[in-house]
Amino acid sequence: MIRTLIFGAIAGYVGKKLYDEGKLTEFKDDIVARYGEAKAKLEEQRADSSAATTPGAPLVTPSVTSSRPLPN
Repeated sequence: MIRTLIFGAIAGYVGKKLYDEGKLTEFKDDIVARYGEAKAKLEEQRADSSAATTPGAPLVTPSVTSSRPLPN
């Protein structure tokens, strides 16, 4: 329990220092920018894949279903 309190105090001190220096804002901005890029890339891939498939193409479904559980 003492280790948890000590670790919490250290994490709080370091977090406050990072917050005061503006490092957390930079980190958040970087994460938001990367998320936007990944989202745009995913939308582009979806658009490319939907344009590549023809409307008359049959969907592939399994012909036999098993009631057995998968092995671990």
